[in-house]
Amino acid sequence: MSVQIKRTISELDSEEHLILLLSKKDKRALELIFENYSAALFNVILRIVKDNVLAQDVLQESLIKIWNHSDSYSKSRGSLFTWLVSICRNAAIDKTRTKDFRLTQESRRSPELVSIEKEDENEELEQLYMRQVINQLPPNQKDLIDLAYFQGFTQREIAENLRMPLGTVKTRIRSALAHLRSII
Repeated sequence: MSVQIKRTISELDSEEHLILLLSKKDKRALELIFENYSAALFNVILRIVKDNVLAQDVLQESLIKIWNHSDSYSKSRGSLFTWLVSICRNAAIDKTRTKDFRLTQESRRSPELVSIEKEDENEELEQLYMRQVINQLPPNQKDLIDLAYFQGFTQREIAENLRMPLGTVKTRIRSALAHLRSII
């Protein structure tokens, strides 16, 4: 099963317009958020709760929180996507702290069988999520991360191909990874 984003925010409306719709409680905002971010948000949640059905429930609860607390978004504290990820991540963590979750996890401690299809689907969702997160990096860092982690170049090869000092490449990649850790 291939996950594709049919439309992106840049194709439909600017992020500012989406934020405006959200602040006005316009239901199109929630539709746009679901259409454009649900796969990435679902993947964030799934990494924490490790159960598809539960992750879907947490995503739905998160969308309700996003809707109910839309006035708490502040552009000065980060991008809209970062805010959405934060809400979903916190909701997933909260879910793992419940007694019901812990009891369910204990009862599932039997060996699990994972199908190849589900692994492929999870990999696609993970790559989609990572692409959206990486797109928030400055262009010089985004290009280096793309070369290193998606195209498989070593830092030395990147430095040679881009005719940059190796130390600069290492520093920019390190800075990019630190930024990504702060987002995730």
